[in-house]
This record gives sequence, structure tokens and C-alpha cells, in this order.
Amino acid sequence: MKKHALIISLLLCAAAAAAQAPSASDCGATPAADACAAKPKNTDIFGIPLPSANASPTPEKGVPEVKLPILIDDTGNTGKAGPGTKDPAASSVTAGQAEVTSAGGKGPADLSFLERASTSLHLWLGLALALLAAAEAFAADNPGRRTVSLAGCALAAALALGSIAAAYFELGHGARELLAFRPGFLLYFGAALLLASGALSQMLSRFSAEGTRFWGGASAFFLAAAGAVLLAVQARVNPEASAVVMAGHVPIGAALLAAGAARVFLLFSPSRPARAALPVFLFIAAAMAGMYRESPDAFSLHFSTVSDADGEPAASGPEKAATGRANEEAADKKGPRG
Repeated sequence: MKKHALIISLLLCAAAAAAQAPSASDCGATPAADACAAKPKNTDIFGIPLPSANASPTPEKGVPEVKLPILIDDTGNTGKAGPGTKDPAASSVTAGQAEVTSAGGKGPADLSFLERASTSLHLWLGLALALLAAAEAFAADNPGRRTVSLAGCALAAALALGSIAAAYFELGHGARELLAFRPGFLLYFGAALLLASGALSQMLSRFSAEGTRFWGGASAFFLAAAGAVLLAVQARVNPEASAVVMAGHVPIGAALLAAGAARVFLLFSPSRPARAALPVFLFIAAAMAGMYRESPDAFSLHFSTVSDADGEPAASGPEKAATGRANEEAADKKGPRG
């Protein structure tokens, strides 16, 4: 029984092989019969066409070719991809996802590092402003003890500069790539530098007797400029987070602008209420900066532009209609074919 089953199996295998390969009789008796028999069949034993892995489907006549859209990230202001984003030709970027290569190419850097760095920077700036406000309040109550107020202003400037180092440390190894991809974050560094300059100018104003008015005016300018920079941050973040960022920075910026105005008023009227207004506004700015927490959507990626396969942006409805009318007019000018 096993012998008969083995013989039947061998006969079936031979018949299947003969059915899959063309024979010379199928190709006729022409001199090209050998070449015909050597070609693989494009149909199976039932006459159904076999799928080809290499052949690309070609559209039939009269059927327009449909290009599948791909997604290209254009979150940056320039419309160009970031320094570490993937090539759109290699893979599509879905909304809400992106990869930024970290330094050394060891792996993708997390954009949430920007959120943590911003929170850390604001906390350090809050400490710097609180120390500067304490120094101003102490100087207003003890005008003869100038050394303590000078030390307070110098330490406040050091804390403002330390906020930059703390934020850069939070960004990790891919700090340069992240800052190049999100240059709006540099406004925070600019605000920290302006606050440090304001604290140093205030220290020089108390230290030098002849340049008191000049350095006092410089301190007022730097404080107001820092407030203006913090108010402008909401224009450089994602639109869905701009309202939250603006709500957090408006009190800080307004308090710093008021502190700058109070410092200017002190140049002309060194009265006790004027001396008390400056540390009050600085304390308000310090409290709001210390409580600020960056929104997760401020620097993340959420926007993608749908474009054709060749990279051109997809046309809108009116543009498509205009293109269709132009093509019809061009066809009418050429006249009927045939």
C-alpha cells in the first residue's frame, strides 16, 4: 500500500511540474520554440495570471494616475525640516510624532526635554528675582548697609545666569539639535541674560556714586526688556498652547515692566513709596515665575502638511477647478484627436 502511494505521489509531482513549465509543443514547431519553452509561464494550471513582484502596475489608457499623499512636517517657521527630522522620502511623519537625532547619532532625542528645561529655567529665574527683591527691600530699609545689598544683587545675577546652565543641563546631549529645531526656546535664555544684566546694573548703581543715574536707567531698561521678551514667547510656541503660555507669562512680564517703571521713577523721586514699589513688583514677578510650569504642547510637534508624492502641496478646491478648466481649454485648442 505504501509503495503504491509513493508511486502515485511521484506521478502527481511530475504532472504538476509539467503543468507549470511550458513545453515545446505549446510553442509550436518554429525555430524559436526552444526560447519560448525556456520562458516562465505567466499563468497557472487553471489559466489565471500569476502576480508579478517586479512588474509595476501601469494605468490603463484614459484612467488618470492617482498619487498617494505623504505627510511632511512643517512645524518650523521656515517650512524646512529640522536638522534631525527624518527624510519624508524615506518614511512618512504622522501628526503629533517626530524624531530629532541626539548628539552622536545614538538615538532619538525627546522633545519633552524642552518642557522640563523651561520649567527649571523659570524656577531659577524666580529665585533670582526673589533675591533681587529682598536686596532692594533691605536697601530701602537700611540705606547705610550697602555691602549686603551689593552681595544680594551679585548673587541674583549669578542665579539668573545659573538658570541658563540649569536649562541647558536639562536638555541633555541633544541640546544643540533641540535648540536648532526649536529656536523660540532661546527667548528664555535672552530673558535670563537681561535679568542678570539688570541685577548687575543695579549693583553698579549702588556701588558707584557718580554713575548712579546711568546704571539706574540701565537697570530699568534691562528689567523692562526682560518683561517684553517673556511676553513675546507666546508667539513662538504651538498655536494650541499659545493661550496657556501667554496666561503664564503676562503676569511675569507685566510685573517686570512695572518694576522697570518704578526704577525709572526712583531716579527722579527717591521717596519711600517709590522705594517700596520696586521690591513689591519684583516679588510678584518672582512668585509667578517660580509657579510657572511649561505646557506639554508648547514645543511638541502637532502639525503636518499633506502633499503629493512628488513633494508638491496638495491644491485646494478652487485651485483644482482652475487647473481643470485650463486643461480643458488647452485640449479644445488642439482639436479632436485621430
